[in-house]
Amino acid sequence: MLPLVIIAVLIVAGYLVSLRVHPYSRCRVCKGGGRHWGSVYKYAQRPCRSCGGSGRHDRLGARILRIGQDR
Repeated sequence: MLPLVIIAVLIVAGYLVSLRVHPYSRCRVCKGGGRHWGSVYKYAQRPCRSCGGSGRHDRLGARILRIGQDR
């Protein structure tokens, strides 16, 4: 039982360190580019509505623990 508890604590600690180092993930809508390109006028672009043009989203754990929020 004790080895399982130790492994669980190590996994949680590793996840928390990972959140601290990398609190953001790439936006799935714009694929991290931060903008959408026009379909008719190929040169036209606008900021991504999902991420607000930053190209990234907070990871779930970072949102819950409020880690790395700079906006």
